[in-house]
Amino acid sequence: MIERVEITEGNLKAVKDTSTFGGPNMWRLYVQRRNGYWKEVQWMVVWSIQELFETELPRYKQVAESKFEKE
Repeated sequence: MIERVEITEGNLKAVKDTSTFGGPNMWRLYVQRRNGYWKEVQWMVVWSIQELFETELPRYKQVAESKFEKE
């Protein structure tokens, strides 16, 4: 099962996309606006979004047709 995860560092936030569309390692990148609200700016694979965060983001591997495990 893919869990919802939210990582915030400064004005950036990574949110784990819990669907498997595009693969199990897709994330949504948000930037905090000056008014305090978050704006989604990109849907990206974990290896690309990881470059923006110090916190290690969970990665998943597929172990069956609809079953995923953390790597």
